[in-house]
Amino acid sequence: MHSLETARKAMLAGLEPMAAESVLLAQSAGRVLAVDVAAAVNLPRFDNSAMDGYAVIAAEAGTGAQLQCVGEVPAGSAFEGTLQSGQCLRIFTGSPMPAGANAVVMQEDTRVEVDRVEIAEGVKPFEHIRLRGEDVKESEMIGHAGEVMHAGRLQLLGAAGVARVEVYRRPIVGVLATGDELREPGEALGEGGIHESNRLALAELIRETGAEARVYPLVNDTLDATKAALRQAFDECDAVVTSGGVSVGDHDYVKPALEALGGELDFWKVRIKPGKPFVYGRLRGKPLFGVPGNPVSAMVTFLVLVRPGILKLTGATDLELPAHPGVLAVPLVNRGDRRHFMRVRVDAAGQVHAAGLQASHAVGPLGQANALVDVPPETTLAEGAKVTVLRFVG
Repeated sequence: MHSLETARKAMLAGLEPMAAESVLLAQSAGRVLAVDVAAAVNLPRFDNSAMDGYAVIAAEAGTGAQLQCVGEVPAGSAFEGTLQSGQCLRIFTGSPMPAGANAVVMQEDTRVEVDRVEIAEGVKPFEHIRLRGEDVKESEMIGHAGEVMHAGRLQLLGAAGVARVEVYRRPIVGVLATGDELREPGEALGEGGIHESNRLALAELIRETGAEARVYPLVNDTLDATKAALRQAFDECDAVVTSGGVSVGDHDYVKPALEALGGELDFWKVRIKPGKPFVYGRLRGKPLFGVPGNPVSAMVTFLVLVRPGILKLTGATDLELPAHPGVLAVPLVNRGDRRHFMRVRVDAAGQVHAAGLQASHAVGPLGQANALVDVPPETTLAEGAKVTVLRFVG
């Protein structure tokens, strides 16, 4: 049986990002940069006003000074001349600074009569001016390979004049669920049937990595059906995540089906709770991640094992769940011999509450949980203890 760290290391060592492609910046949201990106222009591109007011020569704009207004410069235009002694220019936020001016007086600090402007409060040189390149310099690296194109990065690159970026192709990840007892949500259950929900959760978690999820129909518990489903998924996808069929029961066919198709089984047990029966293998160089059928086990093993692997396929370099400190509002007890990833709810004050029954079949608490706490074997974490929480919901 592998430790979590050994299993992750073995998986990640054999995974590489998808091929890179050039796309328009507007098409890059959620993708991962494949190469570093440089700014095409300075930000700001020119010295400009940070306020609505008057461009002045600071030495002549002390309190009580009287200046002649010789025009105005709306944003998007420029003053053709040079500001002379005794003059000022009406200016607006973002407007280019005219030659000769070196400060801006806010409009609320002036009194205006026709073209005469009295300064009610003086300014210092360069006050209320945004200087050329003070934010970003032309050719400065503003995006780095492995970074995800989120909204802030899109805004930065767009403002810096970047029109196209090299990003990794989104991996397509197939999602399968096996089990004769499974029925689609809303379908009549019949005797012994249960509604299948793992594919819904797994597909959403896959999409949150930036990959594309492709959900397949339910798979019956036979070797032929499992082989056929895996063959189709591997034909159409870059990786496959299966739910169920990975333990040692008479109707667990994922492992034998993979091997019958010519695939390789790297390992199938990990020393964690929930989720010990976890399969990792490869077919035609593409990875198979086999999570247990129990809903909590499926989600936990995805978060701590599958998620890092899919993130590596996307090209991301940050493979970890977001983590932050919290304080236990209740004790967390692990009496077992495997580390237990307990489902918890972290409130706005950083207090960590157990999210109900900590059993691998208990779906109810998943609707309330937003994080995991890794509790070592045979350990009690007391109320008030400081812990690291692993967030999987905002």
